[in-house]
Amino acid sequence: MKTSFAVLALALVSLAACAPQRPAPVAAAPAAAPATMSFGAVVDEAGQCTETITFDAAPYKGKPDDALIGLSECQIVALHGESPLSVMTGASQQSKRETTMLYMESNGKAVYLFSDNHLKRVVR
Repeated sequence: MKTSFAVLALALVSLAACAPQRPAPVAAAPAAAPATMSFGAVVDEAGQCTETITFDAAPYKGKPDDALIGLSECQIVALHGESPLSVMTGASQQSKRETTMLYMESNGKAVYLFSDNHLKRVVR
C-alpha cells in the first residue's frame, strides 16, 4: 500500500508539473498623472480672470511696453481696469497655452501676445 501511495503521489506531482502554469498576478502600474499644466489665474474667452488676483498696477502705469513683458494675462487685465475687447486662446509647438488679447487704447489698438500666461509682445 505504501508503494501505491508513493506512485500516486509521484503521479500527481508529475501531472502538476505538466499542467499549464497561471502567470503570477502583476500589480497594475500607477496611473500616470494627467499631462496638464497649471498656469494659475488666466483670462477666459469672455475676458474675465479665472481666479481673483492681488496686483498693484501703479508701478506699471504709463510704462513702455517692454516694461510689461513677463506679466500674466490677469495682471494686464488689472492694469487696464477692464476686460479686453477680444480674447483668443490656443496652443502651439512652443507653448501649451497661447493667448491673444485685443484692447482699444487712446492711441489705437493694442494686441497683447502671451505664451504660457506670460506677456511676450505688444503689437500696436
